[in-house]
Amino acid sequence: MKRVMFLFVISFLLTACLFPPPPAPQTGSAPTTESQPEANDQSSQNQNQASTTSEAESESHSHSDAPHTSDVDLTRLEVGDGKYSTSPQVGYVFSCQTTFNGGGATGTGNWMNGDGTWNALMKAVVDGSVSWPHEFTISIQGDQRVFTGNGLPNHTTGTYPISPNDDAYAVDRNPNSISQQNVTVSLPDNPTVANQPSCVGGEIGIMLSGVPMFNAFDAQGLDAGAHEVQDSCDGHPQQSGVYHYHSLSDCATDTTTGHSALMGYAFDGFGIYGYYDSNGEEVTNEDLDECHGHTEVVEWDGQLVEMYHYHATHEFPYTVGCFKGTASVRTSGGQGQGQQGGQNQQGGQTGQGQQPPQEAIDACVGLLQGASCSVGNMTGTCMTPPNTSQLACVPAGGPPGP
Repeated sequence: MKRVMFLFVISFLLTACLFPPPPAPQTGSAPTTESQPEANDQSSQNQNQASTTSEAESESHSHSDAPHTSDVDLTRLEVGDGKYSTSPQVGYVFSCQTTFNGGGATGTGNWMNGDGTWNALMKAVVDGSVSWPHEFTISIQGDQRVFTGNGLPNHTTGTYPISPNDDAYAVDRNPNSISQQNVTVSLPDNPTVANQPSCVGGEIGIMLSGVPMFNAFDAQGLDAGAHEVQDSCDGHPQQSGVYHYHSLSDCATDTTTGHSALMGYAFDGFGIYGYYDSNGEEVTNEDLDECHGHTEVVEWDGQLVEMYHYHATHEFPYTVGCFKGTASVRTSGGQGQGQQGGQNQQGGQTGQGQQPPQEAIDACVGLLQGASCSVGNMTGTCMTPPNTSQLACVPAGGPPGP
């Protein structure tokens, strides 16, 4: 009998182990992955695979996430007075204009160190916080990137003309007022490097704020960033009311890690980016070529692309030293537009000279400064003659007579 009972117990235990009862049903819980339809399983696998591939490709071309770092001493920046050249040169402006006798700052600020350097941290700014009815759009039309706007910034500006009560007035008595413009700029949306660089005029590009970027000089051929006083967003107006920058605006928004964001476009279509490279390190002239750019992976139209681009620097010439691509025609209307006004920023102070002959002006309609032109049998270059505000065809021997 005991043996029979022993065998019964053993049989019961084996049955319980081999055939366990089904689990109790769960209420209110989400279905497990296994309970999903097979089609969803496949879809999920495909999505994961696409994400992994995208991440792998992105990682192989992405920028560093390193925080921005800088070795640039902002208290001892080299002054760029007279650093224009007749051919591309690192740290210089390859300028279409080499004769300067316009206006500019009237005094010397205490931020000038007296040894050929200046202290950006001590520089005065124009007082005021004036808001403007900003209008600016960017669109792709065929193979062109088209910019339209009214020339007024998306940020506040200082109060212009500079008030005698402003401490900036002791150094820079800019008498000009900011006025609305009619801006239309068409640039190639897929720019290419030209066979050789070309010289730049007064205006070199347009920024995402809708404000034009001028080259690094004032109308005297001096370092505008060092000598002239701008507002807290690094802008000021020239004689025709065109508000503009000579260097990257402190009001522009950049990334905090890795490569800088796009800040604007040069007139050859290439992008102008902020101060930092793909490693998050601030670039200097030593890192850039004669046009103030280099080739690196950047974000371009929402994609990571290895392409040529310019960089802003705290060092002169600040943005574009020459055009690496082919500069495009700028079509403009309204007072002040279409000029290479950076060379005549203070024309209101120095007074207007006689305008060039109309035929010389007509010869440069639709052309950029530095373009070849002709009037009758005369050949020359489109330039802004001293003490004038109009782009005109200038012969090799000098400005045309009245």
